[in-house]
Amino acid sequence: MRYRFTSYQPASDAEAAVTDGTRLGGLPHWLEEPQWPVDPYENDLAPFMGQFRVPAADGSGYRMVYLFAIGFSGEHATVVQPGGQVTESFETRSAATGPTDLDRVHLLRVEEEVDFSHVKRELEPVEDEDDREERLEELLEERQKDAAGSIRMNQLGGPDVVPVWLQGDALPGEGWQMVVQLDSCQLPFEVNFGDSGVGYLFLSPGGKNAEFFFQSC
Repeated sequence: MRYRFTSYQPASDAEAAVTDGTRLGGLPHWLEEPQWPVDPYENDLAPFMGQFRVPAADGSGYRMVYLFAIGFSGEHATVVQPGGQVTESFETRSAATGPTDLDRVHLLRVEEEVDFSHVKRELEPVEDEDDREERLEELLEERQKDAAGSIRMNQLGGPDVVPVWLQGDALPGEGWQMVVQLDSCQLPFEVNFGDSGVGYLFLSPGGKNAEFFFQSC
C-alpha cells in the first residue's frame, strides 16, 4: 500500500500540447465519440474539471476518466472511455468542446511517494514491544503531513495507492482503484465539495464505471 502525494502546477506550452495525459482544465481528449454530460438544471453542457489517464492492469492500453461539475449543486458526472459508461441519470451530447473550469491546463505532479513497507522497515524494533501497531500508525500520520504540519490530501491514484479519508473509509467496493483525490482548498478553481471538502474519484475493477464523491468537514 502506498500514498502518492501531489500538487497542481500550471503546464508549460509544451506540456499543454500533450493532450492525452492526466490534467486539470483545458478540454477533454476524447478517445471515442464525445460524450459531454448535460447539466439538467441549466440544460447546458456541464463544466469540464479534468481527465485522468489510468493504465490497464495488464499493461494493454489505458482508459481515460473524465470529470465534470454539475454547476454548484454538489453533483458531478463521470465518463469513462473507451467502452465505459457515463454516470447514471446524466444525458450527454456529442460535443467535442464546451465549458471548462480552468482555461489554463494544470498538471498533477507527484511530490512524494510513501511505501508502507518502507515505513514499516523504518520502525526500529524495540525489545518486548507490544505497541508496534500504534507506533506504526503514528509514523504513518507523520508521513502524511506537509512541512507546516497539515495533512496532505491531494493524491494521484495508482496500483495499491490508498486514500487519505477525511471522514472515514468509504471505498465504493472491493477492487475499486482510486484515480485521484482532490482537496477543494487547494484546487486552482472553485468547486462544491461541501465545507472544506475532499473529492474522491474511483474506477471499478473492470474499468467500465467511475464513481466520484466527496467528504466534508
